[in-house]
Amino acid sequence: MKFFVCFAALGLLVTAPLSGQQPKSQEEVNALIALQNAQTPEQRIEAAEKLLTDFKDTEFKETANYVLMLAHQQKNDFENMLLFGERVLAINPDNTGALISLANAIPMRTREFDLDKDEKLAKAEDFAKRALTLIPNLDKPNPEMPDDQWLMAKKDFMASVYESLGLVAMKRKTYDSAEEHFRKSLEIGSEQPAAAFFYLGQALKEQGKKDEAIAALDQAITRGDFQLGDGRPAAATLKAEIQNSK
Repeated sequence: MKFFVCFAALGLLVTAPLSGQQPKSQEEVNALIALQNAQTPEQRIEAAEKLLTDFKDTEFKETANYVLMLAHQQKNDFENMLLFGERVLAINPDNTGALISLANAIPMRTREFDLDKDEKLAKAEDFAKRALTLIPNLDKPNPEMPDDQWLMAKKDFMASVYESLGLVAMKRKTYDSAEEHFRKSLEIGSEQPAAAFFYLGQALKEQGKKDEAIAALDQAITRGDFQLGDGRPAAATLKAEIQNSK
């Protein structure tokens, strides 16, 4: 869910802050064109930083910082993703794309013994809940976009937010709440990736629901599974752990 939402569906929102804004010179127009045409994360970072450096009074600060947030997310650079995401929210607290991305990334990067664990999880939960109130009323970024396609995109946004709330609950060890949120995410989203079923399997396992956990993990395996940091298949590894504990 995260990959699809962050790098496809959330990309739809990058044009939203442009409404009603105007560049002040042809040079700024050229900088914006360069930003729009950038293809790789590195190119987007370079173009966005140039826009912010060369045009310090630009009306497109929100857009440039948003692009920087997504580019650093794609590079798996959490510290800079968080930095630029919070800059976006300082400009516009209702930037839904930033809220969705940060709500998902923060619990993923929060560790058991982080001294600021509770603060980080509270922040992620706040971002997620704010996003839930905003998503239903989002306007289409492109008027020509079919209504059913936009409705599906908004459902995917919602699915990502519920997954984020599930991740927050997992870190808090409130596994019944995590299960509820993960099931909601799978129910709403147009995609049901391996990671979503893996998270559900984790929540079920922690509640002692071993058979249900294995069923969820089998769904993850069927969908291709995914690798842990050490290269092992995540769902298959957890399934074996559960089976060996019976």
